[in-house]
Amino acid sequence: MHTINIRGKQNPKDQKMVKLEMIFFKTGYARVPKVLNVTGLLKDWDAKSQSFRVGSSEATTKNKLLFDLRTKYLHVADTWEAEERNWSPVQLSHCFDEVKQTQSEVKVKSVLQMIDYLEARFKEKKRVKNNQIVDSSNNAKKYAELRRTLQAFTKEKYGKAFSAYFFTDITEQFLLDFAFWIKEAGIKNGNKGGLTNKLRRLRAVCNYAKKQEMYGVNMDAFLCLGDDIKWPETTSKAVSDKVIEKIANIDRTLFTKKEQLHLDLFLFSYYTGGMANVDVCNLTWDSVQEDRIVYERIKFPKTAKPVLLKKARDIMSKYKGTGYENYVFPVFTHKHTTTAKKTTRVKQLSSRLSKTLTKVCRMLRVKENITWYSARGSFISKMVDAGNNPYVVAEMAGNSPLTIYKHYYKNTKRDEIKKQMEQIF
Repeated sequence: MHTINIRGKQNPKDQKMVKLEMIFFKTGYARVPKVLNVTGLLKDWDAKSQSFRVGSSEATTKNKLLFDLRTKYLHVADTWEAEERNWSPVQLSHCFDEVKQTQSEVKVKSVLQMIDYLEARFKEKKRVKNNQIVDSSNNAKKYAELRRTLQAFTKEKYGKAFSAYFFTDITEQFLLDFAFWIKEAGIKNGNKGGLTNKLRRLRAVCNYAKKQEMYGVNMDAFLCLGDDIKWPETTSKAVSDKVIEKIANIDRTLFTKKEQLHLDLFLFSYYTGGMANVDVCNLTWDSVQEDRIVYERIKFPKTAKPVLLKKARDIMSKYKGTGYENYVFPVFTHKHTTTAKKTTRVKQLSSRLSKTLTKVCRMLRVKENITWYSARGSFISKMVDAGNNPYVVAEMAGNSPLTIYKHYYKNTKRDEIKKQMEQIF
């Protein structure tokens, strides 16, 4: 077991300020502190949430820095665990420190060789999530796809084999040509060609090569890509609680047995903190406690702890005994033996569930485009609007307060707020 916590105490040099330390812990080793260069007023520090109180000076910016820094180290620890390394908290605390070498060893490997290495590495990588072994085969497939794309690009654009390219060749011009080539292919196919995904994947390859001290890596070259390499702004899919209530009370006799399962999975997701589709499908009875559900999110290194409401418990009871092995819901069967097969099954189910929700919206004359993704934003928006502490809501959803506001919260009560303002003003 390993943890990383942030501890704050009075700064001896300025008693009004807080001195922050990151505490690295691993079973069998002593705790190791590391002083952080983030500070603020001592009265604004909340020891329980390990963050600055919302509303204090620059709290949002500082909390994001702390979250990103902690996640950065946790990712390394999880990687080392997956690789079965024998590591210590001291090693983890220094993993990003700059090391001056007296003798520099020149490492040269082609970009193709590095992609091949990463693909093989992810094929072998395994993690434990909620007492289940999860592999990284989907990541391996993405590196294989990047290799095929780059091979086609260099052959068509430059008339050269991709195997001849080294990291010194990944220049600004190469990246701009690659981005344009992807866009051009996307236009022909009526889409964006997976532009951002492919550019970010190539950047990840270069970033890994840099950490391995590979010769010729220039990460600054990626700055020329501008918005092409940035994820587009996400818009919350949240709907009002009145719409959710209509969905919950719709006449079930108008739906098939499978469609009723779709409705139950969507509502269960809503009642349990907006649990993601992949987490609902992979939920086992081991994660169900008396008054809450505790599970580690499949796609993110975060643990979610939603309160177990009666409505959610009723849905689970309805399907008790129908799930394969120890799964709560009847999603997987004996055929879904690998992570890849389970991922495909979740995608298929999500697509069918969206069609069921489209049918529901048509029957209820709801204008919003509701998908499984809507459950998360709807839960978060309802809880925040009800005045609940964002840290409590974030813990239930398995996110940070910054993330829930940035990606999921949506004001779904504009008309009610307008009426209140009319009375106030």
